[in-house]
Amino acid sequence: VFDSHFDFLAETPKVSCVLVDEAQFLSADQVRQLHQLAQVRGVPVICYGLRSDFLGEPFTGSAYLLALADDIEELKNICTCGKKATMNIRVDENGRRMKSGEQIDIGGNERYQHVCGRCFYSN
Repeated sequence: VFDSHFDFLAETPKVSCVLVDEAQFLSADQVRQLHQLAQVRGVPVICYGLRSDFLGEPFTGSAYLLALADDIEELKNICTCGKKATMNIRVDENGRRMKSGEQIDIGGNERYQHVCGRCFYSN
């Protein structure tokens, strides 16, 4: 567990592997540190996270990870229409799609739905 000020290079001198969940919340500097950890020290770094937010905007951490990653493996989801889900939307307590709000809103999975591009733009 770490916060936005965590320095991966300084705090992990003897680590043999780094696994990051919710990697979209990493800062650009943290992604660079992880990249350096992998490239210079040879430490495997595995990150999981969303590419974009509920408005289709990229997260900073995700954008830098996509730019610097040696390998990218996509975990596939299915939209309610049956197509491959590539986007996500946020819904309110009544299940209605939200089209505004803060980029980061920590909530349960019930607040977010995976959708295909067509459903993302048609809702």
